[in-house]
Amino acid sequence: MLNHSEDSALVSSVINKYRKKDDNSPVKNIFIDIETDVMTYKLIRLNDEQFYLLRKNSVTLFEDYGHLMSLFRDKDNIYSSFPKMYITLKDIFGESGSYYDDYKGSFSFPFLISFQKGEKGYEYVMNIYNVRSAIEFNMAKLIHADDKTIERGILYRPFDEFQESEITYVTNYLIGYLTGYFRMLVKGYNEFFFHSVQSNLIVYGYKDGKFFQNHYDSQKKFDTAIQELKTIEISMNS
Repeated sequence: MLNHSEDSALVSSVINKYRKKDDNSPVKNIFIDIETDVMTYKLIRLNDEQFYLLRKNSVTLFEDYGHLMSLFRDKDNIYSSFPKMYITLKDIFGESGSYYDDYKGSFSFPFLISFQKGEKGYEYVMNIYNVRSAIEFNMAKLIHADDKTIERGILYRPFDEFQESEITYVTNYLIGYLTGYFRMLVKGYNEFFFHSVQSNLIVYGYKDGKFFQNHYDSQKKFDTAIQELKTIEISMNS
């Protein structure tokens, strides 16, 4: 019979055998610093495995949909454009992760947010992902796995260390950063691609020198558009 240490070693070896190998992952822990009047936040891209391990020890915050709607209405930024947001996030932080419902969405870019307040450090995870006809910034506070003082499974208002005004600032800063980056990126961009959101019959991408985002009013029109784009993709790769 194996002893305890040998059992543990066997379990670890099996986990490592079947886990995604970092060397094969296009996602690196690229970061940017976001400075406000009161704090510097480090925003670090996570791969799917890192995001999963962190996200399971967290509590989720309410999203400020009023703020997201104001970003959507502001046509000076790229927030309302799926293809522009997608290619900019991808170019800076690597390919999309897979933490999204592939029927209701089409991309996911998870991040760790780390900052120091006084003598104490705080960490949050944020996932920028497409769901239906929107792009959301799902935010969650990391907590210790054995913390019994915080109830899981419910939504929380922002905590004192990361108040709503700061979350809004971080979101606005990030959208501004992405918009500025896109304006440089697009000058040399010429890569055909397309993605779809099946639940809302949305197809978006880049072709014939233009970004497009189309909403179809029938499944038949949606399927026809997808087939035409697949034909173009096959012809370009053949």
